Amino acid sequence: MPGSQYVTLAMNLVIGLSFFLYGMKLLGDGLQKAAGDSLRRVLQALTNKPIRGVLVGMVVTGIIQSSSATTVMVVGFANAGLMTLKQAMGVIFGANVGTTITAQIIVLKLDRLVWLFMLIGVMMEFFVKRKTSKAIGEAILGFGILFFGLYFMSDTLLPLKDNQAFIDFLTRFGQVPFLGVVAGAIFTALIQSSSVTTSLVVALAMKNMVTLPSSIALILGANIGTTVTAGLASLGGNITSKRAALTHFLFNVMGTVIMFPFLKPFARLVQLGASTLPHQVANAHTLFNVLMMSIAVILINPFEKLVVHLLPSTEKEAESRVVHYIDDRVLVTPSVALSQATQELYRMGRVTYEMVNDCRTALFDNRMSLLETVLVNEDLVNSMQKEITAYLTKITEHDLSEAQGTRVMALMHAVNDIERVGDHATNLVELIQIKDDKRLKFNAGTIEDLKAEFEHVLNTLDEAMTALRDYDVDRAHRVKEMEDRCDVMTKECMSRNISRLNAHETGPQVGVVVVDLFTNLERVSDHADNIADVVLGVY
Repeated sequence: MPGSQYVTLAMNLVIGLSFFLYGMKLLGDGLQKAAGDSLRRVLQALTNKPIRGVLVGMVVTGIIQSSSATTVMVVGFANAGLMTLKQAMGVIFGANVGTTITAQIIVLKLDRLVWLFMLIGVMMEFFVKRKTSKAIGEAILGFGILFFGLYFMSDTLLPLKDNQAFIDFLTRFGQVPFLGVVAGAIFTALIQSSSVTTSLVVALAMKNMVTLPSSIALILGANIGTTVTAGLASLGGNITSKRAALTHFLFNVMGTVIMFPFLKPFARLVQLGASTLPHQVANAHTLFNVLMMSIAVILINPFEKLVVHLLPSTEKEAESRVVHYIDDRVLVTPSVALSQATQELYRMGRVTYEMVNDCRTALFDNRMSLLETVLVNEDLVNSMQKEITAYLTKITEHDLSEAQGTRVMALMHAVNDIERVGDHATNLVELIQIKDDKRLKFNAGTIEDLKAEFEHVLNTLDEAMTALRDYDVDRAHRVKEMEDRCDVMTKECMSRNISRLNAHETGPQVGVVVVDLFTNLERVSDHADNIADVVLGVY
């Protein structure tokens, strides 16, 4: 084959690969948008049971069509403390099985339907108004482009079928499987997608240009190469995220080592299940990962101990970061990023709750040292507001569904209301310090009124934050009722305070401080009410 033909072949291969990758991205993005918060709810279904984690890993990877993306999310969750190592391990095992769906779909003879998929996708995306339908149209278009790229690559490689040098090169993979594993690992590490590698192998199989043993060797290598992505994602993360990445690497390497001595009998077993080479290659990919996943789930406890032993924690990590849950690594999956932002927002709300509660304790139990803690937490809350707002802004840079866009704006409102609660807590600190410095005395009636007001406001704030975390509409309505009751309580307490002033039961300075205390507490309740409005969508 002349040199110019090799150049043309290489260029066409790059073009086909570009279509394939773009189609895969459209397919994954469209399915994510169509799934919306369902993806978030699937991820939140994690428990300590490994089999549940495996199922979650399979489902999520099946939706986003990328085990690399799933493992990167797992690393992000582990780094944020949302997932234990054992939970992460289960998801990783499942992701390896979920990624085999791509190869199984590819072996279907859809070449004549490619243009139909693309036409339907374009029509739905450009002429349908409903957001979910448009997202499905984007996924269908991506599906068509993906297969167009695949068949384009397959046709491009066809001239090599009679090229003896190329045939000898691939035959060597069958004769020396180790070379196939290395080649598959290096290629996958470079492009960071095992789906692309396995799809190329299937494309070669469609033209009968590879043998089953050499295909299996390349696929085993692809499984190892894809672990590079999670490894890179764990850099700079905590010990749990690094262990999650190590789990992914060890799982795939150990699976290859276990399978290596049995390649020939494994190939014969695969041949029993399908008559055509492309189906055999796809089945080999699926069967290998299912077998390794089964072994890993059974041995998950010793596997976990091995990972911890290989990557011990040198010291107990002190968490000093401003934010714990938000992570840029999951921004590519907006539904998950929104879930993490909500979790961070809830944490911010709990900090402000503790600030108000510390003010109560300082006032009634004379623990003035707590006021310094409130002021320190005020700085933390301000920093959290900046970090969360910046993160929410980053989420808007991705293609969001209408519901996700609305959710971002709602959280933007909520973060400002929570920050204002912190401001009112610092106002309470100043008032309590004035009372202490001037040695002002509250009578028994005033103390009882303030205790009741603090209790009710804190309960309202707690209910509002829980409603936000769970997006619980019933709780949000309950917050509205509690805030109405707070308004009534404040008016009644203010009226009694004025009566005490008129009766000279309290001095003017005490009366002013008490009014300001009630005013700030009532403002906290107002912001809790605003947070409830965010959940109800009436902000």
